[in-house]
Amino acid sequence: MMKKHYAQGVISELQQLGYPCKQAKAAFFRHYRDMKRTFGLEPNVSEFAKLIDEFEKAMKRKYNPNDPNQIFVGHLWERVRK
Repeated sequence: MMKKHYAQGVISELQQLGYPCKQAKAAFFRHYRDMKRTFGLEPNVSEFAKLIDEFEKAMKRKYNPNDPNQIFVGHLWERVRK
């Protein structure tokens, strides 16, 4: 029961961050399992939602060769798809 309330809270926080309902649910379920393994349910719902938002933005960000904080991994996508 606690996990259900936690999930609903995180999805609600994602909606407050500007995600529409369907996108908030999709983003939550896309990252929930891996993040739960890494962080557990320790972060509060607001922090968990911010982490999901950060991962979503990182996934959608285009590669900029002038940014030293980015590593090009586009060549690995072809290996993964096979």
